[in-house]
Amino acid sequence: MARNVKRAPKRAARRSGHTRVSSKHQVTIPRQAFETAGLKAGDTVKVEANGPGRVTLTRVDELLGKYRGALTPGVITNEDIGRLRDEWP
Repeated sequence: MARNVKRAPKRAARRSGHTRVSSKHQVTIPRQAFETAGLKAGDTVKVEANGPGRVTLTRVDELLGKYRGALTPGVITNEDIGRLRDEWP
């Protein structure tokens, strides 16, 4: 009886950080890249296409940290935000 077994990727491909895109558009991030990027299971990432064949993943909390403190305190108050929300259609 024939067994249906997936072929393991070639060792050279695994060592060099290569992975494949599945039929469901999923990829597995190689361990070394995952750990070097400081990612953890459960992290939320933003996915951006940066030209043909190039995709960038950025952890969302880093994006928030980039803009944290960008506004001068007291310039926009919670009341101002409430008024702006009321103006939205």
